[in-house]
Amino acid sequence: MEFNKTTIRALIITGVVALLALACVVRLYNLQIVNGEDFRIMADNSSVRTYVKKAPRGEIFDRNGVPIVENKAGYSIQIFKTDITDDELNANLADIITLLHENGCDYTSTFPIRYNAETGSPEYVFDDIEPESDEYPLKIAEWESENGVSGYGTLREIVAHYADKYNVSAEYDNDMTVDLIAVRYEMDLRNFGRFNPFTMATEVNNIVLQKIEETYVSMGFAGVVTDAVRTYARGTMAAHILGRTGIIYAEEYEKLKDEGYGMNDIIGKDGLEAVLEPYLKGEDGYRSVRLGTDGRYDDEVASREPHPGNYAELTIDAELQAAAESALRTHISEAVGSDGAGAVIAVDPHNGEILAIASYPGYNPETFNEDYDRLLKADSKPLFNRALNGTYAPGSTFKMLTSIAGLESGIISPDTYITDRGVYTYYSDYRPTCLVYSSSGSTHGTINVSEAIGVSCNYFFYDVGRQTGIDTIDEYCEKFGLGLPTGIELPESTGIVAGPDEREAAGGEWHPGDVLQTAIGQSDNLFTPAQLASYVCTILNKGTRYKLHLVRRIADYETGEIKMQSEPEIISENPISDSTFAAVKEGMRQVVADGTAAKVFGSSSLKVGGKTGTAEVSDGADNVLFTGFAPYDNPEIVVAAVIEHGATSSFAAQIAKDVFESYMSLYHGSSDAKNINDTDEYVD
Repeated sequence: MEFNKTTIRALIITGVVALLALACVVRLYNLQIVNGEDFRIMADNSSVRTYVKKAPRGEIFDRNGVPIVENKAGYSIQIFKTDITDDELNANLADIITLLHENGCDYTSTFPIRYNAETGSPEYVFDDIEPESDEYPLKIAEWESENGVSGYGTLREIVAHYADKYNVSAEYDNDMTVDLIAVRYEMDLRNFGRFNPFTMATEVNNIVLQKIEETYVSMGFAGVVTDAVRTYARGTMAAHILGRTGIIYAEEYEKLKDEGYGMNDIIGKDGLEAVLEPYLKGEDGYRSVRLGTDGRYDDEVASREPHPGNYAELTIDAELQAAAESALRTHISEAVGSDGAGAVIAVDPHNGEILAIASYPGYNPETFNEDYDRLLKADSKPLFNRALNGTYAPGSTFKMLTSIAGLESGIISPDTYITDRGVYTYYSDYRPTCLVYSSSGSTHGTINVSEAIGVSCNYFFYDVGRQTGIDTIDEYCEKFGLGLPTGIELPESTGIVAGPDEREAAGGEWHPGDVLQTAIGQSDNLFTPAQLASYVCTILNKGTRYKLHLVRRIADYETGEIKMQSEPEIISENPISDSTFAAVKEGMRQVVADGTAAKVFGSSSLKVGGKTGTAEVSDGADNVLFTGFAPYDNPEIVVAAVIEHGATSSFAAQIAKDVFESYMSLYHGSSDAKNINDTDEYVD
């Protein structure tokens, strides 16, 4: 049978059509039957949006359960990935930026370039570094290298580079151009995408919230999410130890992403907020909703409730903390004016618990971001925690250490008497004088160690220091924690212990006469108020040194399960004799009874012990110090206070007196010792 050409063509066309039809059937079968479920999920993903339900951060309480750091409801703006052009994206962002600025809010960004309102030129602004510091140019070079802009000659060229990268139109003014670049830069850093929305602003007010919901929610471009915002129940109280929180940085995310952190998370940046981050962070929940054609959700697909973070209970007493801060502020102002500075710390000598700790001046953690530039540039350094990081020559507060070193090494005994002759003449080329001789030409006469502590006789301690020797003095510094970490949970300075090795390491030369200055707390000695408090606690414990700590316990917010419990921890034990202890303690009693602090404590019904100190400094008036304990017979609290460039040590002693009296009132219902039993039991 023969087929003509027309028939053959028809058969070929029919065959091709049949094959195409078969292919379509196979493809449809594959789409609908074989892979139908996968494609359904993909379709759902394109129409389902998942919102993170942020877990409340764990709250912080004082030792009595009084709230110090709490959470309040706040609102954040999130930007979602949509299929729009760069021009449309920039226009929407510009509108939201304008809305934020008009209503006193700001966007989130770490882009370090801003236009200076006065010069009209772009400049670098790094939140964590002062422009005058040596680190500033290094930070600039590091940032430029990391972002591939090292080859540009000027900041204007760098801004132009980013404007071109993000297609920012020339119609925007300089400020808005940088604003748009900053937001787009942050979106890149935070891996903005369809499944990772960008938190553009936090803690927005109701006006911004309403405008966003009216304009952008229906477009699917932006949304508003509820957050738990940190609030400080006692205002500025304890700001230096509590620290602050902030949105996670890209480098922080790289370290924490495997621990359940997201690019929009809030984390502890410093202070206890940072130290306790693993405990305070909760477990986020989520809510998935299917979007309708109008951009609004039709129904909820899935959800999980968040689990709040653990709460922390500190060792500090909020009322005593407030009293300490008030005393510090009041007596610094009396001594040197409101621009002065100083610190105070109160410790329970039985276990190292910190009852109060304050540094002045301070700052408001709730307005930290708004105030940052001013705080960073202030001469008084309000961000500096002087209680833990300020190092000061201890002055005469060091004389108890010199006494212990001399007594325990057998150089002197409690009954050794030395005659103050005004001028110490042992060295022919160095002849320091006793302060009373320099001021009045008189001397302290013939005195023992307790009396020498009481009247703060430099001559007595010149002689004891020379005989004891620098090596033994330094040995006892180590035993009593001077120049060593206190163990507190926060970063702290370790200070400097004067001696030949330290001097030579600094490029200087040690002279025999330097031991005399060391013995009275001068020379190269530098210690923190926390170290001075720990040192006095160790004296009261006859050589047993406890680790200082701020955190009592951490527990689950919902179940109460204890996650961490602090117990008293002994760092070292270097026992001293009962006779040494009695002689030094009696000397500290004489200081406040009729010695250098009698003007402050002489009329007080509260029996205490203590020691004043005045330390010469090269950049201004003397620093003044006081450290002591109360009640004298059964010590429950140790206080160390310092005022920078203060008038006299009586102002520092007055700070301690106010703290002692507040403590007695809080824990015994009276500012004196009448109701205290003669036992070793600590009233908590």
